[in-house]
Amino acid sequence: MINIFVGNMLSFIGGLLDVIFDLKYNEKQKILAGNCLSTTCSIVSFIFLKAYDGLINCIVTLVRLITIYFKDKYNKKCSVLFVAFILLYALVFVNYSGIQTIILFVGVMFSFIPKWACKNMQIIRLGSLCSYVLSITYNILISNYAVISIQLVNMVMLVIAIIRWWIKDK
Repeated sequence: MINIFVGNMLSFIGGLLDVIFDLKYNEKQKILAGNCLSTTCSIVSFIFLKAYDGLINCIVTLVRLITIYFKDKYNKKCSVLFVAFILLYALVFVNYSGIQTIILFVGVMFSFIPKWACKNMQIIRLGSLCSYVLSITYNILISNYAVISIQLVNMVMLVIAIIRWWIKDK
């Protein structure tokens, strides 16, 4: 019981860190740092929750975020790594279980591709928003309701960040 509580608290804290960085900064490097902190919290959370598929997904995501950070910092193309990450995420189809598998993959791609290819934070945020919608749909399909509440809060905060930066850019 304590593991579930700690796991959910760490997920919530990670989600808040993600949103705080997104609201406060409009620089890709700083937002990626927030994503890394959030994903690290999720990794520890999944250990407490004994959700090893989520743990593996988060480890791949953390490696991906760190790679994007250094790719952008040193202006590298890294096309091979882009393809490698797509293939890693495509492994979700090994255990194909219907429409939810497709939703999970497409949702991850909405988050991954803009972060990899774009420097415009609004495009990255819009991709993340699409990713949240698909992730919530996925979690409804697999009945993972605890995560849905955290994702809904994060999605609302992301919409606020999009509006805030959109108004500021006008």
